[in-house]
Amino acid sequence: MWASHKLGAVVSAANPAFQPSELSYQLEAAQASVLFLGEDPATLRTGLEAAAKAGIPKEKIVIIQSPTTLKEYMAKNYGNGGKPQKKIQGAWTLAGLIQEGREHVAAHGPASMEKGRCRLDPGQGKKKLCLLSFSSGTTGLPKGVAIQHSAPVANVLQAMAFNQVGSKIGVAEGRFRPGRDVALGILPQFHIYGLIIGTHFVFYAGITNVIMPKFRGIEAMIKSVIKYRISLWWLVPPQVVLLCKDPSVKPYIEELRKVARFVMVGAAPLSDDLSKQFMKVLPGIDWGQGYGMTETCTVTTMHPTGMPAVLGSAGRIFSNTEAKVVDSQGNEVGYDQPGELWVRGPQMTLGYSNNAKATEEMFLPDGFVRTGDEVVINRAGDVFIVDRLKELIKVKGFQVAPAELEGFLLDHPDVSDCGVIGLADEASGELPFAFIALSEQGKARRGKDGDEAVKKSIMKFVADNKIKYKHLAGVEFIDAIPKTASGKILRRNMRDLAKKLDLKAIPPSAAKSRL
Repeated sequence: MWASHKLGAVVSAANPAFQPSELSYQLEAAQASVLFLGEDPATLRTGLEAAAKAGIPKEKIVIIQSPTTLKEYMAKNYGNGGKPQKKIQGAWTLAGLIQEGREHVAAHGPASMEKGRCRLDPGQGKKKLCLLSFSSGTTGLPKGVAIQHSAPVANVLQAMAFNQVGSKIGVAEGRFRPGRDVALGILPQFHIYGLIIGTHFVFYAGITNVIMPKFRGIEAMIKSVIKYRISLWWLVPPQVVLLCKDPSVKPYIEELRKVARFVMVGAAPLSDDLSKQFMKVLPGIDWGQGYGMTETCTVTTMHPTGMPAVLGSAGRIFSNTEAKVVDSQGNEVGYDQPGELWVRGPQMTLGYSNNAKATEEMFLPDGFVRTGDEVVINRAGDVFIVDRLKELIKVKGFQVAPAELEGFLLDHPDVSDCGVIGLADEASGELPFAFIALSEQGKARRGKDGDEAVKKSIMKFVADNKIKYKHLAGVEFIDAIPKTASGKILRRNMRDLAKKLDLKAIPPSAAKSRL
């Protein structure tokens, strides 16, 4: 990523578990010209198929091989020495690309590389894009958030100031201890939380970062924490659920209490009940919640230093960040009054790439960004997230756009119309749930095969084509999807309908299968 930035390129990180259609959508929306892929067969298949759909030729694809793969190849072909494999079926390998660069420097000298490097002029960092991270914003399909170079730099520096991080390596005092602490790199680095805080901030703060390629269960994570003495944890609520309730955790509790110093929970709210359970597992630990968005390049609130966690609070306003609470008429309200949170600061991004309408709706002329979240701020400055005004569903911290699932479900022959909402779930935060108005074919199948057969067919249709966190937890048939006169889906009405349903039919293992 940083090497690409050095060349002036913009990086758009994607979920390696995407299906081909999801990845090709992002490639096309980002107007990507080069694709980096992992070496595992599933990722390669998905990536090559998506690249073909997006018109990216194989010579513009780079395969990232593991050190083990590289060593095995060179040992097999060259003995103990030799060069890496440069290409695989027409695609570059990352090691091969590096080798190509070495050979170029050897032939033409180091100065020959200078012309390809990008140097920003003063002030250009506030306009030049470094990242295009996809978010659904307050509504609709995922959109590329245009993140300029200055935004992540600002958020890292804000995190340093807010957490009072010292500039001396080896200092023992303080929330974070440069040169002494070790951070848990378990968050996905394609997600803005893991990318900016879990990666950029940790490195800048002089903290060792233990990166885990994939979350393979809570016990595996705990074993790594103990092995590497990982003192700082960046988590999402589903991992807290497992820490509190998974029986495999119990044997490690005493050792964990010796290692852990700080925990931040973000990406989705943590309930008061779960917070109390967490504090029983790790009593006396410095911990709290944080809040941010892709559009704010990342953190806008966080639990401050030197005080116990306030249950239910997302923390307090970040350093060098302004916030106000606004009612439905656009008027500012006072303390302890609910309203939409608007934020402003140097970490705010430039808007949505190639989407002026969505940008105008969310990014205001005076620099404030509408979060789409209803909050209450008390007189102490604690921010409480009350409700989500936007449509976005958060599953384990991952964003699920209802519009994306709705558009896809309409391709099912049994579906005439549909609406998707998020159902509260202790393990995942929320789970997607679909209300379906059946087509004539669907009605005929329902009469012939029964409700369950048609519901399973619709759920399998999603499961076969979408990443796991987008899978439906359930389906309910309805005569007509509630909408406004202008055609906007009334999700609040569907949430009210969901409350009246007997949702015990949804397997309790539905959430567990996603972890």
